[in-house]
Amino acid sequence: MEKAAETIEALVIGGDSRVALAVVRSLGRRGIPVAVAEYSRNTLAGASRYAGRKLIVPNPFMDPAGLEQALREEAKRHPGVVWIPTTDEVLAVVDGMRDQVPGIRLPFPPSSVLELAWDKGKLAEFASVCGLYVPRTKRPREAREAVEAAQALGFPVILKPSRSKLRTKNGFREGSVRLIRDQKELVAAWERENANIPGPLLQERIPGHGEGVFVLADKGHIVARFAHRRIREKPPSGGVSVLRESIPVPEILMEPVDRLIQAMGWHGACMIEFRIDERDGKPYIMEVNPRFWGSLQLAIDAGIDFPFLLYRLARGEKIEPAQPYRVGVRSRWLLGDLDHLIIMLRHSSGHPDLPARRPGPFAKSRAVLNFLNPFAGKQEVFRWHDIKPAFIELTKYIGKLMGRS
Repeated sequence: MEKAAETIEALVIGGDSRVALAVVRSLGRRGIPVAVAEYSRNTLAGASRYAGRKLIVPNPFMDPAGLEQALREEAKRHPGVVWIPTTDEVLAVVDGMRDQVPGIRLPFPPSSVLELAWDKGKLAEFASVCGLYVPRTKRPREAREAVEAAQALGFPVILKPSRSKLRTKNGFREGSVRLIRDQKELVAAWERENANIPGPLLQERIPGHGEGVFVLADKGHIVARFAHRRIREKPPSGGVSVLRESIPVPEILMEPVDRLIQAMGWHGACMIEFRIDERDGKPYIMEVNPRFWGSLQLAIDAGIDFPFLLYRLARGEKIEPAQPYRVGVRSRWLLGDLDHLIIMLRHSSGHPDLPARRPGPFAKSRAVLNFLNPFAGKQEVFRWHDIKPAFIELTKYIGKLMGRS
């Protein structure tokens, strides 16, 4: 018989990520008992002082059926708990079982809406019907059609998987987005991507920069939204943000986001990615990711506690629209920023991991000075009130460095 102290009200599934850590800290600091389902011991979220019971489960990427069985048993032992998946593959596993397992509180939209978000071709068609700007998109059935489609779109083109991750009997497969410059490159890449995840798409390349809006919605009605700008990324050419700053939601994205969320009847959290065309300023929709995002802690620091709002949403509480958040708040992932610095120092101009613009003569010196600035942003992982996750992360980081040497 379990002790009263082991009672839980929320289960964070997938504990070894900064997203999971942000969720556990958010709920735990509000006195909500949180358990963490981990794929291994000594995870970031599991190390938090706010994490209660730890549950070791199979990794969904390698063994989704094993994870499903473990979660079925967990649901029997602890019914009525709010489940918060932190990755697409976990959400896919949970979505596939929620109709057969009573008592799951899952603050996400129905399976049909999730499928619409995951299938990039269907999303493009749906968004176009809703009146949003969508890159011209082709879904060729074979390499020959891919060549014809690319010629119609005009090189360079974007080759992207029909869905980011695909579940198979042997686990999940993950696709990648690629910029294709000519026919020879296209044929080889299309064959490879089609063998991995059938039915890759071709899209016209929209020159410009990316913008994202982070949203929490209650059955199609937005109750919280957030945006940030990336200051430094890993790799520096573009990737995961390691230093970012809260900004107002761009005015140009307000109406498209509202229209899409309402049309989809979205419920829960999501990240909507756009590309702003540098030629005419039009926002083209790229992705809808039905999960929390990597910079979640920044939104919390700026004044919108998305995990707590999601928890309340899952319990059926009425959520009033969030108050305006603080603009200009910065968040820094220190070890990611260290990787940014290492890449900047290791490579010379023209390397694909470096920004396309030609760096100045003192670029490496500036990179060192920027990294050494102690006031660059609030530490994302290292927090004095909850210090152990930072040591866990540092230990793993050093272990990876030693393994590379």
